[in-house]
Amino acid sequence: MSLLIIALVAASTTSADISHDPAMPAAILYDQSFDFALVGNRAGAFAYYSLEYPGDGSIITIELDMAPGDPVAAQGLGFNVYGKNGFLIGSGTIALGKPDRKVLLWADPNPAPWLIQVYNYLDGVVANLQLEVTGLPNPAPTPQPMMMPVQATTFSVVTASLTGNSGGNFHYYKIESTGDGSEVVLQLYHTPDNQWISNGFGLKVYGPEEGMRVAQGSHEARFSRDSPGTYLVQVYNYVHAINVTYLLTLTPN
Repeated sequence: MSLLIIALVAASTTSADISHDPAMPAAILYDQSFDFALVGNRAGAFAYYSLEYPGDGSIITIELDMAPGDPVAAQGLGFNVYGKNGFLIGSGTIALGKPDRKVLLWADPNPAPWLIQVYNYLDGVVANLQLEVTGLPNPAPTPQPMMMPVQATTFSVVTASLTGNSGGNFHYYKIESTGDGSEVVLQLYHTPDNQWISNGFGLKVYGPEEGMRVAQGSHEARFSRDSPGTYLVQVYNYVHAINVTYLLTLTPN
């Protein structure tokens, strides 16, 4: 079990928000923003991102917020966007009234992979950057059979994957109780793991009496088995089209 926990925690804390290798850029699959730091040098320091442009004429907006964001620093910070065969689509330019932001808007009738190159030529300067891409279509969720509460199973450790949708998708587990008041601790490790995912992914616990909710959390839930009967654990995912892999552990105290 400890190896499973280590593997999931490592996956969730390994930065997928930045890549310095143009051959392995961080993928942008939908409208997203990325916060990262980039230490500059005279030869240039780079971070790379990629997206698949659908070729439907939709306008893609790419924005880079920069700190430091003064006009001098802006000369050494920014981004370029490349299309198929290294074609330069364009470069970020200073946004109107926002000297600490560079922006590029682009639409095209041709589907193609895009490579976004964020750069820092400020020697020894740590630039704190936020890259935001909007205008991409939302991916269709992978259909999954809907699990019902009556299908709940007992567990002590379980690993699974759950693809979300805006109406919620759920897995159910059950914990039996004699009503002795013993405390239960549920730990939920998952990847990806960030604030955006945690806003829509987590667990709830419902008690035997009228299905009253007794605990909830994105990573941990604690409750006492005060009532005899079956407690229902619901793992939920409301993050549309995003598949989350999780490890759920039960520790009676």
